[in-house]
Amino acid sequence: MSTPNGPQDPYQPSGENPYGQQPPVYGQQPGYPAAPPPGYGYGTPQGAPPPNYLVWAILSTIFCCLPLGIASIVFSTQVNSKWAMGDVQGAYASSGKAKKFAMWGAIVGAIVIILYVVFVFIIGANVGFQSYT
Repeated sequence: MSTPNGPQDPYQPSGENPYGQQPPVYGQQPGYPAAPPPGYGYGTPQGAPPPNYLVWAILSTIFCCLPLGIASIVFSTQVNSKWAMGDVQGAYASSGKAKKFAMWGAIVGAIVIILYVVFVFIIGANVGFQSYT
């Protein structure tokens, strides 16, 4: 309700603040910090972080398949840092990707080793049957 000479009732919505003050906006007024990054602000989650599968990633890289193992190492190193920043969903997603890449690296490495052994065995068996005519 507005009076001819006085300010409007402060409890009525009007679009203007009758007291002349603006609410604080992050990063736009002195004394207020910039807006926090997305997913930040709730602190470190309670409990243990999801498994990072770093050992499996390293073993998969050394013994099995280098490209998939490197991808697994990259995702496994992201788990703890995302957990520390409060990005719980990102930590679980990185954990799942690290596990998948480590498993696929081990599977591909096992298949390559089996094919190599079979190939060497077939070549070795055929060497004895060659005729030198």
